Amino acid sequence: MRLRCKLSSVRERLNRQRVLEAALAIVDAEGLPALTMRRLGAELGVEAMSLYRHVPNKEALLDGIVELIVLEIEVPSDDSDDWADAWRHVGRSYRQAALAHPNAFPLVTMRPLNTPEALRRIDAAYDLLRRAGLDERMAIVAFRTLASYTRGFALEEVTGRALGAQADGEEGRLDPRDLPATEFPRISELAPRHVATDHCAVFEGGLDLILTGLEAELERLAPTRSSP
Repeated sequence: MRLRCKLSSVRERLNRQRVLEAALAIVDAEGLPALTMRRLGAELGVEAMSLYRHVPNKEALLDGIVELIVLEIEVPSDDSDDWADAWRHVGRSYRQAALAHPNAFPLVTMRPLNTPEALRRIDAAYDLLRRAGLDERMAIVAFRTLASYTRGFALEEVTGRALGAQADGEEGRLDPRDLPATEFPRISELAPRHVATDHCAVFEGGLDLILTGLEAELERLAPTRSSP
């Protein structure tokens, strides 16, 4: 009787949020291949079939993991005075979410961002660009450029795919310092910097380049916006 009551109590406490958080914890610690419904059920102390009351299938579970990561991305409120600084905050927050969940973050880049929370962040990001003064066409161009840069940079960083990333001591990883200078002169020239890269500084530098270009576009549009 006591065992039955204890199991009933576990089932009552189980909810979608707990299921998703446990799934993300497994992926963070052991990688995506470790996540199975059976493994998740064991982590939560229930039979795998019990999980389907909260997530209908494995695909929904993966979408839920993406949802949790997206919730960590911060978009400043619409009363932000400096749109460029606000976008820097968005980019930094996105990158930090990726670094906090390197095993799970590739899911964010592969699955559609169609949950309400993801759409709210996209809508708020577009709002920053429109209130800055970009017209509809340029707002779309700016959003896709900024989003692609941030997503691509973060993905390279967490997967170690950037040239020279984690070259020291990692078996099978190409070290650009080993390439012959006669055949790859520019890579060889930049190899020490590749290996010793300050990823944060490089990310900020790239973001500044894009935002500087957008600010120039805003100046170009200024006469049009102010005309009657």
